[in-house]
Amino acid sequence: MSAGKIVLLVFGVIVLLVSFGLIAGGGVIIWANNTIKDSEGFYTTDTVQLERDSYAIVTPAADIDLKTAWLWDWDDLATFKIEGSNNDSAKQIFIGVADESDVKAYLSGVEYDEITQFDIYPTEVDYSHHTGISEPVIPTSETFWTASTHGAGTQTLELELETGNHVLVLMNTDGSAGVDLSTVVGAKVPMLIWVGVGLLAGGVVVLTIGSLMVYFSVRRS
Repeated sequence: MSAGKIVLLVFGVIVLLVSFGLIAGGGVIIWANNTIKDSEGFYTTDTVQLERDSYAIVTPAADIDLKTAWLWDWDDLATFKIEGSNNDSAKQIFIGVADESDVKAYLSGVEYDEITQFDIYPTEVDYSHHTGISEPVIPTSETFWTASTHGAGTQTLELELETGNHVLVLMNTDGSAGVDLSTVVGAKVPMLIWVGVGLLAGGVVVLTIGSLMVYFSVRRS
C-alpha cells in the first residue's frame, strides 16, 4: 500500500469515527424527544426526593450572560421548570428564584443545604451543609424573588433565560426546618429536535464520505 493510500485510510477511519459520534448524538436527541418529553413539551427528569433537616435547599448560582447574544430570540430558545410538592401533608412548598446576593443575605446565619452535585440517571444528589443559628423570615413575605410560587399540592415554576446570577431556593412555606420534597426538573428547547435531525443527517453524510475514503484506500488498482 502506497503512502498516499495509508494517509487516506487513516483519515477515512477518523471521519468514520466522527460520523458515529454525530449519528449517536442525533439518535439520543431524537430518542429523548419521543420518550422523556411531557405533554407540555418539557424534557423532564424522574421524580427526585430532596430531604434535609435544615431550613432550605438551594442550588449553586447559575451565571447567565445574554447581553451579547442579540442574534438569538432567547425567549423562544429555552424554558425551564421546577415542579414540586411537600411530602409532609401538614406543610406547603415554596419554590423561589432570586439573585445570588439576595439569597446569601436572606440565608445569612441560617442553617441550609446547597446542592453540589445533581445526577439524573441514576438519580444522585450531594449537598454542602451550611450551619447557622438563626431562623429565616417566612419566604413569602420577602419581595426580592424574581419568580416564586407556593402552596399545597403540586406547584410549578416556569422560567425563561435571563441575565444574572440566579439561585433556586426550596423551602417550607412557613419557613420551618425539615424540608422533605418531591421534585421534577424540566427544560423545553423547541429547536432541539432540529439539532438532532441535523446531527443525524450530517452523520450519515460524513459516514458516506468516510466509507468512500476507506474503500478507495484499500481498493487495488
